[in-house]
Amino acid sequence: MNSKLGGLEYVKKIEQNMHALSRTPKLHREELLQYVHLPEMKTLLYPESVSGSDNPPLLKGLLRIYSELDIRSDPYVGKLRAAGHGDDSKQLRKALMSRKTYCQDQMKGLCAMAFNVYEELGPWAVERYIYICLHNFQSRQVPSIVNFEDLDEDERAYLLRAFAPLLECNVDHRRSPEDFELSPKVRVLLDCLHAEVGPGFAGLVFVQTRASVSLLAQLVSTHTRTKDRVIVGTFVGTSNHAKRKSSIAEVHNVLDQGETLDDLRYGRKNLIIATSVLEEGIDVSATNTVICFEKPANLKSFIQRRGRARSAKSKYIIMLGEGYQKNILHTWGQLENDMKQMYMDDMRRLEEIRQQEDEEGDKVFKVESTGAQMSLRDAVRHLEHWCGVLPQTQYADRRPVYSLEHDEGRTLVRARVLLPKSVDKTVREALGGSWWKSKKFAKRDAAFEAYIALYHAGLVNDHLLPLIETDVAALTAYSDIEKRPGLVQVKEKLSPWANVAAAWQTGSTRFQSTLNFSIGQSVVPMRVISPLALPSLRRFTLYPERDSAVQVDFDPITTVEYTGGIEVSDTITMLLLFSIYRSRMASDRRGFPILFEPFIGVTEREKWLAEVSGTRPATTLLIKSPAQMQSGIVRDLSMSGVPYIFSGVQYQPVEIDGPQAEGNAGPNMKLAPFLAVSKLSKRTDFLHPLVDNEDPKQARVAQYLAPNTCTVDNLPYTYSQCAMYIPCIMHHVEIALLTEHLCDNLLSPVHFEDHHLVTTAITTSSACEAYDYQSLEFMGDSCLKLYATMNLMAMHLNWHEGYLTHKKAYIVSNGRLALAAQQTGLDQYITTKAFTGYKWKPLYNEDLLHTQPAKAREMSTKTLADVTEALLGAAFVDGGYPKVLACLSIFFPEDSWRSLSDCRAVLHQVALPNKASHFPHYFSHLEVLINHQFNTKSLLLEALTHPSHLGLDDVPSYERLEFMGDAVLDIIITTRVFQHRSSLKPFRMHLLRTALVNANFLAFVGMRHFISIARASLPATDSRTVTSASDSIVNYSMWHFMRHGHNADLVKAQASRHARFVELEPAISEALVDGHSYPWTLLTALGPEKFFSDIIESIIAAIYIDSAGSLAACEAFLTVLGILPYLDRALDSGIAVMHPKEELGVVAGNEKVKYEVVLVEDGEEGSRGYKCKVSVGPHEVAVVFGARTRVEAKTRAAEEAVKFLKQHPKELATHPEDQDLEQGEIRGEDIRPDDDDEGEEEYVDAVDVIDEMELEDDGSCVGQDVNGAFGEEKGHDVRMGGCISL
Repeated sequence: MNSKLGGLEYVKKIEQNMHALSRTPKLHREELLQYVHLPEMKTLLYPESVSGSDNPPLLKGLLRIYSELDIRSDPYVGKLRAAGHGDDSKQLRKALMSRKTYCQDQMKGLCAMAFNVYEELGPWAVERYIYICLHNFQSRQVPSIVNFEDLDEDERAYLLRAFAPLLECNVDHRRSPEDFELSPKVRVLLDCLHAEVGPGFAGLVFVQTRASVSLLAQLVSTHTRTKDRVIVGTFVGTSNHAKRKSSIAEVHNVLDQGETLDDLRYGRKNLIIATSVLEEGIDVSATNTVICFEKPANLKSFIQRRGRARSAKSKYIIMLGEGYQKNILHTWGQLENDMKQMYMDDMRRLEEIRQQEDEEGDKVFKVESTGAQMSLRDAVRHLEHWCGVLPQTQYADRRPVYSLEHDEGRTLVRARVLLPKSVDKTVREALGGSWWKSKKFAKRDAAFEAYIALYHAGLVNDHLLPLIETDVAALTAYSDIEKRPGLVQVKEKLSPWANVAAAWQTGSTRFQSTLNFSIGQSVVPMRVISPLALPSLRRFTLYPERDSAVQVDFDPITTVEYTGGIEVSDTITMLLLFSIYRSRMASDRRGFPILFEPFIGVTEREKWLAEVSGTRPATTLLIKSPAQMQSGIVRDLSMSGVPYIFSGVQYQPVEIDGPQAEGNAGPNMKLAPFLAVSKLSKRTDFLHPLVDNEDPKQARVAQYLAPNTCTVDNLPYTYSQCAMYIPCIMHHVEIALLTEHLCDNLLSPVHFEDHHLVTTAITTSSACEAYDYQSLEFMGDSCLKLYATMNLMAMHLNWHEGYLTHKKAYIVSNGRLALAAQQTGLDQYITTKAFTGYKWKPLYNEDLLHTQPAKAREMSTKTLADVTEALLGAAFVDGGYPKVLACLSIFFPEDSWRSLSDCRAVLHQVALPNKASHFPHYFSHLEVLINHQFNTKSLLLEALTHPSHLGLDDVPSYERLEFMGDAVLDIIITTRVFQHRSSLKPFRMHLLRTALVNANFLAFVGMRHFISIARASLPATDSRTVTSASDSIVNYSMWHFMRHGHNADLVKAQASRHARFVELEPAISEALVDGHSYPWTLLTALGPEKFFSDIIESIIAAIYIDSAGSLAACEAFLTVLGILPYLDRALDSGIAVMHPKEELGVVAGNEKVKYEVVLVEDGEEGSRGYKCKVSVGPHEVAVVFGARTRVEAKTRAAEEAVKFLKQHPKELATHPEDQDLEQGEIRGEDIRPDDDDEGEEEYVDAVDVIDEMELEDDGSCVGQDVNGAFGEEKGHDVRMGGCISL
């Protein structure tokens, strides 16, 4: 509010607008006054004219150029003529008469500011000012906030031609101010500073213009009277006006003032020169001297500036011209006292306020279904709350912006509200429905209309709240993400044998299949008989001995109808099993679900059965037919029939009965035959090879048995050996039957061709099979993410990125996936237990047909979710995206899933039509840079529009495209890793994907990829710029083309990160091209803001939509960026991609890893910044300093710690106090958190489970499902960053 000197009407106006009374609190007032230090006020008088000097040459030339500027040759006039405006055109006549064009305004503003500088500061300042302005304009280095699209080449060329005489002047701008005459005002200021500056001085000088700030700071910093006494900083305001163009008259660079206030606070600077922006609203440390270079504009300014001199014994100095009103201070003081009197009047009431309350009326919006309602009074609060839940984007203001318009009589007002760029264009702007007497109610009305529009657009629910706040399912899913759910009760694993047993009773057709056992050099065929056709089995290996293996092949071609007698086959099966498992079965029981017999003629079976049944005494066989000794198992009757494997006959001396032979001192001896045997192995699990630490009792030891205590089975040992493998065969058949049942029932709409993919998907790692779901889950996770993203985008065209992200988190959450597995019955197909054969017993149809009470088992919801995703991955491998869609429809029938092509078509259809006026001239260069020619160019424009952009066009911000591009990038990287020719371990696959989609990496490749554009008279921007005699070549990366609002912090971030990029680019590029490890630390040091990577992902989405869903087109873009070539190199060369923090967790083993981070503000050059100490267990192993961020500090420290521990592996057992350190590594310092709470301690348990493979700010992996991937059920110990199976 502009409070004018000479009255208190503005106080009443404030009270009216705020619907309140001004009162002064009286409680503790006396105590408060003890801490209020009113400064000493004084004035400094100065002569009001520049003494006896003519205008400086540059100022003369500038004024002459402006006076001679021909409006008829102005580019704007030329454009009007080119557009068909004749001399009688109203618009052309207005331009010629008013001289209101951009070039005229720029020239006029520059002349006015130059003359003001001359009057205020003197000749030196104006000469320097004009020189800087013109050369900045010539080189395009405009210090103000410049938007790329503001540049107009015709206007620029026109002004350059006009300024040419001044640019050619030989002016030495480096001359000292003392070589020129200074204005009397500046001389008085220098005298004042010379007198006031001393120990503990902290001053603030208020000036009127931004140009004066910069020039006065240079003057004070270089003048001999003050340069050794003050350290000067500057501070000016910034503008975020959407239509503001860069100004030639601007010389102050707002990017240089970011640390100014901190420098004053910590004593690094003792004088700040600023505009009125520092009067209020910005936290400034207490100063002891405040100088007003110009008198305060009004009473408010007078009081606010005085309030900056808060230190005890401070001074408030106002500089006045000698002819100015002498009693100005008395006038301001009297007005201040009057204002205090008004504030103390607690009983005052204004009739106007009551009238305004009545003005509101009964305007109310009500939702009948819920009873929720909103009045005009509540509208602003509701709208601000709704905007408050929009996605938080750095440098973008989420608050609604109001503008006012008056009626013709200017007695009534109406408001218009503009919502942030992330809001859909159909509801982004709203106009109040009525005219009002006050601005307050006009704003309420506009907010009221805007909120009703949001409700009708489906962006507000029936409770008149943002959708996200009442989405119970989604909120539950968020809770599930934050905290992994525990075990749940699920169905017992389905047994397919009951169906087989029932088939024996109901069907008459029998089927036979062939199993071939490759034992040594021979093949033993066996016939398998079943009441139904068995599914095909893949070849598998059995491991009977440590150094031997048996290959088992199932021949599906021989699965034909069987016509033999089942009773004989049943008896043969009993004989085979009884030869090995007689202690686990009854000899008289029959009726097995599947039958086994030698592959002999059907008519020869009974004869064969008679020959191999029973046993014979070993002595008889030894005498009659020693060769038959190898045909069966040897059983020692003296040891209850313990089975042995015969290996030969060994003759050994034994004592004989009878008289002692003459002359012999000892008993009579003779050689007798013994059976050389070894115990039959008790192993029942032949599916897994023996390991080195296997029980030594299992090893075969030669023994010798007396033949008279043994029998020999008539069944040849070869068939007994095959019978030994029957439990393993039954296990494989059971898995195949289970998979077939799943594919024929729950998954029948998918039509899986490769059933082994389904088997793999339903098998956990704890089952200890040769396969598990981990790799398929890795693929399925990306497929689910892509489908969820695309369907949400197509279904909710007006949802902002916040709603989309929230809903997607629910769709892909473990809780929802686990629930789907239970609701569909998938849980009963999941294999979690490993086959051991321990206590295995034959199955009988009689038992299988007997109904068993339903049982339950416990299973992690993470396992349920992983298996669901693994089936999606299996569907993708088996038949691509159509089968993924079919699979999704099974598990989530409540969602109306669309195909990817349909979703893309919807998104393409709603894209803005191509209009030439929408697209800047530089788009052709941008398409070359991106390597894609857009058919729908509005998609590219949207992909480059930052949420801070305040333009009124219909182009939305890139947030929705960035949301989609993340999923497209993920599926491209995941598919490439999954389909690589080498079989990668799942954890390696996760690490690769994490590294390639890391935001810092995406930002770097985007900054590194540039296009060179020739621009006349443009200087080099970095070391890679190539210049020729006629043109300058400027390199532009994608972030240069980003459309954004006029935000000083954003521009500063772009400039600072580009400078950091230029510094780090050689090292990072070398690591990517030739390095053996991923440059995590260097990328973290780069630390680019999120928008650098966001535009990469948004461009990927734009290409995907524009190219009819072509992943190949997206891959072409990723190839030119260098992402896919680096991925191929990482896949082929085995580049180490584990994050240093994770690797340290692996190296540390069971020891605790502790990070301590503090901010060091004082210290030697290079030590300032964040310092991080890393301890492993009780030992301190690394300290780094000088980091720009906490994340960088931790990453660097972890990297140094890993290097140290790898070089000194014994340091976990001994304190590394006296060891030599790597460069940049310091140990032994006592790092404690600072009192200002800047310290931070972080403990990392090396055996903590990683729950979700998502990125922290530093890119380290936290959390993904490595538990499911590395041992869900058998207690695998998954260490931080690595997976160590115990």
